[in-house]
Amino acid sequence: MNALRTALVLTLPACAPSALSAQAASELATFTQVISGTEVELVYSRPSLRGREVIFGRQIPWGEVWTPGANRSTTIRFSSDVVLAGEPVPAGRYSVWIRVLEQEPWVMALHPDTTLFHSAHPPIETAAVRFVVERERAAEMQESLLWDLDRIRLDGAQLVMRWGWDRVAVPLEVDPGIALATPAEQAQGLVGAWSYDDSPSMPTAEQLERIAGREDPTARYFRVFGAEPRPRPIRIEHDADSGLLWFVDPLTEAAEAAFYSAEGEEPEVVYGQALLPRGAGFFMIAGTLGGEVSAVNPQFAPIVEFELDDAGRAVAFTIRGPDDSVQGTATRAGG
Repeated sequence: MNALRTALVLTLPACAPSALSAQAASELATFTQVISGTEVELVYSRPSLRGREVIFGRQIPWGEVWTPGANRSTTIRFSSDVVLAGEPVPAGRYSVWIRVLEQEPWVMALHPDTTLFHSAHPPIETAAVRFVVERERAAEMQESLLWDLDRIRLDGAQLVMRWGWDRVAVPLEVDPGIALATPAEQAQGLVGAWSYDDSPSMPTAEQLERIAGREDPTARYFRVFGAEPRPRPIRIEHDADSGLLWFVDPLTEAAEAAFYSAEGEEPEVVYGQALLPRGAGFFMIAGTLGGEVSAVNPQFAPIVEFELDDAGRAVAFTIRGPDDSVQGTATRAGG
């Protein structure tokens, strides 16, 4: 008996460390992103190339229904109803599968069974939701499979998978909680040229003089922003495709470009402003980046109140801050 106990004691240290330190070949990863109150969670294992030049068409044969991960099936969860690639997806958790094809677009599917092993390929036809996705060549090689959310904006993002030289981007739409689009018939009476006076919100002459002597982004901004007399010309335009009503202010755009550009660089205009409907004749100013509404806080965003004539055409407007102070006024300039 003593000999048996001794043998067990001697053999345990030899196996215990390897068991405790064991790691999966494809480590588990998870990320969670909140977009306008909708939580998106993705759980997956990350296989790596490990010297392999080609994955699809070899290790993953053409036509196979593959979970974009390893070990157990990749899962995705939405806390609210969303739209993926134009297809409505009810809130919930799903396993994710892709049919990989050599010449045709790939097919992504969300399956209600989230307990499947990666080799338990469910038929695409039994998926809760399925849609076509375009396979693209990535700009850089990705060693370990990576899921991410890109181009996040107020009403959605891009759900992106990258592995090797392959990239798949899926448009994701969420409910932003506020209206972004303005109907064409409502926008018609607002568009055109305006004479805009924002002098109530401008720094004083003494403040501008102090800022002018500095070399920093704020100084670059106000050197541009304070260069034109008030009132100044702006336009309001409506985009029929997105429904967005644009507050087109070239001076503010140029000042923002100067702020975000390094000294000596050619400024790049990516900043803009959109007017989001809040009620009859009332709009909220939201910042945009690259033509997309990037962020807005209804508690602090300036409010634009339009004055309409008997025909329903706007002839003037006032911009007020959160404390109801006047930040700017404008009158119709024609157009």
